[in-house]
Amino acid sequence: MFKHKFQNIEMISNKKYVSSRKIIIFFYGLGCTSNDVEFLLKRKLLSRFQLIIVDLPGHNNQKYNSENLTIFSRKIYLFLLKKNIKDIIFFGHSIGGIVPILLMKTFLRNKIKVKRFINYEGNLTEADTETLTKKTISYDREEFVLKKYNALLNKSEQSNDDYIKQWSKSLKKTSSYAFYDLSSECVKLSNSKELLKYFRSSVKKKVYLSGEKTNIKEPECFYGSIRFKIKNCGHFSYFENKREFGRVFEQLILKKI
Repeated sequence: MFKHKFQNIEMISNKKYVSSRKIIIFFYGLGCTSNDVEFLLKRKLLSRFQLIIVDLPGHNNQKYNSENLTIFSRKIYLFLLKKNIKDIIFFGHSIGGIVPILLMKTFLRNKIKVKRFINYEGNLTEADTETLTKKTISYDREEFVLKKYNALLNKSEQSNDDYIKQWSKSLKKTSSYAFYDLSSECVKLSNSKELLKYFRSSVKKKVYLSGEKTNIKEPECFYGSIRFKIKNCGHFSYFENKREFGRVFEQLILKKI
């Protein structure tokens, strides 16, 4: 594993130097860290690619500077330009699925070739905010930061589900202010319907990935893309079953779509 940094953005990779081609950029979900998916860096079949896992603002013990996803996306864009990156595969999970859309819609605009966008239950609609982010912003910001975030931590630590307990370890490394602010932005963007509209109409090569246990009510054609499922997993498959998640991740990267 190699660490990279651009401005205040921290990331890890399987390569010491950032190359210009065969790049995979991974954006994880809210309250997670790059270490949660570090095991992907060791997948042998992916060794001909450079995998870069980026830490979200205020995550993984980073100082939080009230940075929203649009500012974060612009910095990622500047990083891509500086490194002269020519082509990319994006992987976005949950709230991390918003970042590639902001990048493509606002900054890239066909300047860099996006070979594929794999969206793993990324936020596209209001329904995607129901479980966590909408509930988060139902509280006043200070009330959530001072009281409710600790309650969320305690509940996660005491969960009967092992994957939630694993998530709680990363939650401890996440700024409560970042958690709230990113939740707020996530709900706003998801409710606007612009994310879904762009994903369906403007992203050419895409896959919508979901956990087999996740209850998705939308019809097969709803996302305008190939649909793929991770067996015996839900929303947090990289906690639930690392081997299966790694296998599917590898398959979708190597597969010609």
